[in-house]
Amino acid sequence: MEEIKNNFIDRQREKAFEEIVSLEDDRKLMESYYPQKAALLQALVTDACDRLDYEGSFIYDEYPDRWNIERNCRDICRQAEEIQELHAMEKKGEDELLGEFVGSLFCQEIYQRRCRRKFLKRIAHFYKTGGFGVADFT
Repeated sequence: MEEIKNNFIDRQREKAFEEIVSLEDDRKLMESYYPQKAALLQALVTDACDRLDYEGSFIYDEYPDRWNIERNCRDICRQAEEIQELHAMEKKGEDELLGEFVGSLFCQEIYQRRCRRKFLKRIAHFYKTGGFGVADFT
């Protein structure tokens, strides 16, 4: 009986990770459709979030600090100004648009990472305890 339970749990684990991989593949596919300038900005945003993706980072706080988000967005905009294709965007007087777009991409990236982390924590809890509790979905 114990072996059947372990096989079931192993299969559920495989399904959960297959789902994560599928969602990541879908996200990458959709990002491949971004216009060139948006793709360059997304790469800068992803790089910044990769550097912030560690245990205890503000991006995983219950209420991420707005000041830190805005500071990181300003840093990304400074990096974007150094890229020739994006520098032309600044020259056209779209300075405010660039900042808003970077802010949107940055917040979206944080949201996706927070969702992925919550999902993985629920899955880990499931395998540790053998089931979900009501508190796992709040």
